[in-house]
Amino acid sequence: MLNEHDKEISLTFAKGLNVLLAFDARDRSITVSEIAEKVNLNRAVTRRLVRTLEQLGYLTCDRGRYELTPHVLRLSQGFIEGRGIAQIIQPILRLAAEEIGQSVSFAMLDDSDAVYVAHTFLPSQFTLNRVAIGTRVPLAPTAAGRAILAFLDEARRNQILDGMDFAAFTDRTQTDRARFLDALHEVRAQGFAQTDSEYVTDVASLAVPVFNPGLNMVIGAISIIFEQGRLDAQERADIITRLKSCAAHVSSTF
Repeated sequence: MLNEHDKEISLTFAKGLNVLLAFDARDRSITVSEIAEKVNLNRAVTRRLVRTLEQLGYLTCDRGRYELTPHVLRLSQGFIEGRGIAQIIQPILRLAAEEIGQSVSFAMLDDSDAVYVAHTFLPSQFTLNRVAIGTRVPLAPTAAGRAILAFLDEARRNQILDGMDFAAFTDRTQTDRARFLDALHEVRAQGFAQTDSEYVTDVASLAVPVFNPGLNMVIGAISIIFEQGRLDAQERADIITRLKSCAAHVSSTF
C-alpha cells in the first residue's frame, strides 16, 4: 500500500505504473477515458501519463485506443533473469512434471495474490488456459495461495486476511475467518495444501511451500492442477512427495 505522506516517493511515477496496470486480458485495448476511470484519475492527467508511456515505447495507439507493446516485458526482465527462471527453475519444473505426469507451476506472493512466475506445460495432460507465467490467482481458494499463506509470519498473514472479503467467497470455500485459519493451520501441520473445486469447478489442486533456505521464509509454492476425482489417496501422497522434492530443489536456487 502506497504511503502518500512519504516525502521521498513520486506520486506521478506511481500513477504511471497504475496506468500500465490498467491493461489486462479483459481490457487489452482501451481509451484514455477508460483508463482514467479504471485508475481513478482525471482525464487530463491520464492523457499526459499515457502520452509519456507511448513516447517511451510502452504503449501504442490505434484510432484512439491504446495497447501495451512488447517493450513492457523489459520491466520483468531483471526479475526473470536475476532468479534464473528460464535457465534454472524451468528445467527443475520440467523434470518434476515428467516424473509426476502433470503440468507443474511455481507461484510467488505479490500483494494479496499469487502470481505464476514459472510453468511447465505437458501437452498431453489436463491444464487450464488461465495458467501461464504472469497469471494472478487469489490466495484463499487456491492450493498455491494457501500453501503460501499458511507459512507466512503471523503479522503478514493477518495483514492479508484483514483485506479479505470472506462474505464473497464461494460456497465451496471457508466463509469466515476462524474456519479459514483452521484450514491454514491444517496446511501448516501437514506441509501441503489441497483444494477441490473451490477456485474452478471440477478442478482440484495440490501445492507445497517453497522456502528461502537462508531465512527460512516462505517465498512461493509449487503446485499442480488436475481433474477432481482423478487421483486416489496413494497417487496424491506420491505426488506430494515429488512436489516437496521439487520445492526443495527450487529453494536451493535462491
